[in-house]
Amino acid sequence: MSYNKSKKIALVNVFFPPHAIGGATRVIADQFDILVSKYAAQYDCTVFTTGDCINVKPYQIQVYPYKNTRVYKAAVALKPMTEWQYKDEKMKALFDLFLDHEQPDLIHIHCIQRMSAAILEAAIERNIPYIITIHDAWWISDFQFLVDRKGIQYLEGHPDPYKLPNLPDDISLDESLQRKYYLKSILNGAAQILSVSEKFADIYRKNGIPNILVNKNGISPINWLPKNTEHKNKVICAHIGGMEEHKGYFLFKECIEKINPCNIEVLVVDHSKEENYERLDRWKDVEVTFIGRMRQEQISALYSRIDVLFAPSKWPESFGLVTREAVASRCWVIASNLGAIGEDIITGENGFLVDVSTDRELSDMIMHIENHPKKFKAFSTVKKFERPLIK
Repeated sequence: MSYNKSKKIALVNVFFPPHAIGGATRVIADQFDILVSKYAAQYDCTVFTTGDCINVKPYQIQVYPYKNTRVYKAAVALKPMTEWQYKDEKMKALFDLFLDHEQPDLIHIHCIQRMSAAILEAAIERNIPYIITIHDAWWISDFQFLVDRKGIQYLEGHPDPYKLPNLPDDISLDESLQRKYYLKSILNGAAQILSVSEKFADIYRKNGIPNILVNKNGISPINWLPKNTEHKNKVICAHIGGMEEHKGYFLFKECIEKINPCNIEVLVVDHSKEENYERLDRWKDVEVTFIGRMRQEQISALYSRIDVLFAPSKWPESFGLVTREAVASRCWVIASNLGAIGEDIITGENGFLVDVSTDRELSDMIMHIENHPKKFKAFSTVKKFERPLIK
């Protein structure tokens, strides 16, 4: 009797459920779910991640079960430049142990800041092929989101090798160049590099990484229920992508306070807080509700609370999962005109794109919502999305 052994795929990402932070984590969780539910006969899965490293001794591994699969969570030493660090030999040693135990046939890399690219040296030494999905600029820039400490944007990365960007604090030019050359060598060793959008693939191509295939993200294959905010008279405007400068959070807050609207309430997701966290505040006269991060299965419920999603990112987002999910939930979307975050916005039907280089267009949109609350309490026009998530 013949026996066909399933191939094993190792999925690698900085976070993984239940510690789900960021769009890339949501993407890898969906990818995992589809692999184990629809392709279990062909593929086994295992996961390597870091997760929450608070109160955990660095460079220890915890193994926990997740949907009948082993997840290996490695604790890292969190330091000021941990996410810039590109080569951590201790993390490589942990990943080597992981490879010893699991012996995968293929490794799929997503976001590996904190882990460093040294983990892939272990794969190279064992001749295990790996593919890399790029979600940000970590591989080609000292600035993961292409915005430096002075707020200067590098919207095309650094295509001119003779034009030097500002350097991060405490990083020398020599260290920056060593990082660039090392990471490029790891990228060049990949069996395939995948980009989640054509726009972001173009940035990598301009930065000397031509071997890129576009594999556009999808959204979770769930029943996206339409928003339900009838119990609120005011328009619920939300910012859920992260309370960081590059996500446009402070620009959004500044514009709300500048307009001080009467017909708007604000909802903010604080990803540093647990899921049951809730706090009320005010930005001038505007009521603001802060809530903690949501579990994957609660995402649709989150969008049901939103009339207008704001995504005024100051960096060229590689994809923009939240904007697409909001559109699927019949929310309106106000998105940055940078990158791929607004690719599925149809102006006037499900949202608007704004220039975020100043506060003018964002302020104008907030005033437009203030003056037309009935329009934005109503459903937007839904756009259908292509599936499947895994191609």
